[in-house]
Amino acid sequence: MSQPLLPWEKEGADHPQLVWRSKLDDKFLIEVHRTDNYSGTLYIFDHDKNDLGIASWDVMLSYGAMFGPDVADVEEWQKGVAVFIDTIYNKQ
Repeated sequence: MSQPLLPWEKEGADHPQLVWRSKLDDKFLIEVHRTDNYSGTLYIFDHDKNDLGIASWDVMLSYGAMFGPDVADVEEWQKGVAVFIDTIYNKQ
């Protein structure tokens, strides 16, 4: 699995492949890496486990995310991350 494009403590999105980045519960780092004009891969890393990659899946980038991700895309990604963490990862 991939590693985060930017370190945990880095704020902002100043990497050419990084479309979106968020932290959840001071434990999880979520990044969307661009793979093509209209597609990317969403990664979830567990910071408590040395930024271990715990999940990834392909996502679409509406309008190519030319000026950042579309609000609807971010909402969909956030829901998917919450479902994964709450119903799969935290139940292990």
